[in-house]
Amino acid sequence: MRRPARGLVALATAAGVLLVPSASGPSLAQASLCADAPEAGFADRDRIAEVHQPAVDCLWVLGVIQGRVDADGQTTFLPGSGVSRGQFAGMVYRLLEASGRAGGLTDVRRPRFDDVPMGHTFDLEVHRLAQAGVIDGVDVSSFAPEARLRRDQAASLVIRAAQVATGQSPEAVGGPYFTDTTGNVHQAAIDVAFEHGIAEGTRAPCEDRGGRFGVAGSLQRQQAASLLVRALERLPAIEAGETGDRRTDAECPSPQWTPNIADAVAYGDQRLGDVSLAVIGTDGTLIGSREDTRVDAASVIKVIFLVAYLRQPDVRDRALTQADRDLLEPMIRQSDNDPATVIANRVGPGPITGLAEAAGMRDFSYTRPWGRSQTSARDQAAFLLEVDRYIPDRHRVYVLQLLTEVVPAQRWGIGQIDTGDWTPHFKGGWGTGTGEVDHQVVLLRHTDGTRVALAVMVTDSPSHDAGKVTLAGVFRRLLADLP
Repeated sequence: MRRPARGLVALATAAGVLLVPSASGPSLAQASLCADAPEAGFADRDRIAEVHQPAVDCLWVLGVIQGRVDADGQTTFLPGSGVSRGQFAGMVYRLLEASGRAGGLTDVRRPRFDDVPMGHTFDLEVHRLAQAGVIDGVDVSSFAPEARLRRDQAASLVIRAAQVATGQSPEAVGGPYFTDTTGNVHQAAIDVAFEHGIAEGTRAPCEDRGGRFGVAGSLQRQQAASLLVRALERLPAIEAGETGDRRTDAECPSPQWTPNIADAVAYGDQRLGDVSLAVIGTDGTLIGSREDTRVDAASVIKVIFLVAYLRQPDVRDRALTQADRDLLEPMIRQSDNDPATVIANRVGPGPITGLAEAAGMRDFSYTRPWGRSQTSARDQAAFLLEVDRYIPDRHRVYVLQLLTEVVPAQRWGIGQIDTGDWTPHFKGGWGTGTGEVDHQVVLLRHTDGTRVALAVMVTDSPSHDAGKVTLAGVFRRLLADLP
């Protein structure tokens, strides 16, 4: 088996942006460095998505990445793991070095960051990249090497590295392409990376006419490998002063919709009981009323159970069995509690809490009985908006379809609203049916791919029927101007 290049420090992980295959095939840059690269020597290589395997193989041969040795002595890549700021900086540095493009990095070390002292794992890489202007600290004296790298930060880091590697300063010709980059300091780099085919977003700007980059999200190691190899491929074009060629396809008008919060809140205030709500409109902004109020999750937690179960190592990469379906489908369609309890026991609190953390839920806490777990409208709207980000690829269509199949007897609230060309994927929760808890969370997807998300949480209604009326009234007002 061919070993990685001698003398290159191999780093464990990186976060990046979603990537697309090059329509024109490998560039000369990749061809010279990665031609005929053997398969990376990872015991879990079969778990690396096929589209990312060539990039992983390439970076392994170059010595830019290396796996971790487990308790059995096997070297694994862990393709779904995340990365720190220090690790990604190290990967970028070593890629520049391996490609012969590190000449713009000075050998003079002027320490800038107190938390990357002499002898730190990434001391050399972080300080040389900082001196070259490729990376910034979180403040004047701190780099936070162990902190999670954000997607928007990764885009800036890669584009700045391309500037050092080529001596050029690429600029975007079009854009902005993503609704959630407005006002973001990394927007220019994100648009450049998109135009050059280095990066996409979590939703393409043309396909669904409402592109989102997912600025605060993180990605998997396998996706990060593709990010770096795509950047490597584009260096000759950037060096030649070429601009990106994706503008024609990308420039699409995005429909705009802002929910009618004022009318919904006024209606909720007239009802007996308490209403908290959160909505993410087409601009990607979350707005609401009492959106961070913590309430019992009741059966809306079953969406988390569903996704957490499908993320399990022995489930994520295989077809579902009938036994799987016999648990998952009644749990969602009929909101059956017994299979939910079985799934909660099988998955365990760690993966459930881990999923909530990965989704950025700030108000979630898991407990038993599980219906008393705490959540908020803010948590649920953000989770539902991009729920398919957290679902293994082979199970995404299944989940989205299942969330449209709630039985007629439970299709109150949002289920009573005519949403036209928008398909509702939703789940309700109503506790014991006394009116103590009546919630609904929903992802609405338009036929053109645009999506919005809503969560309405109603507590302390005089009855379950009253709670259902409140839900319908709030949703009707929120969605009154939906295009």
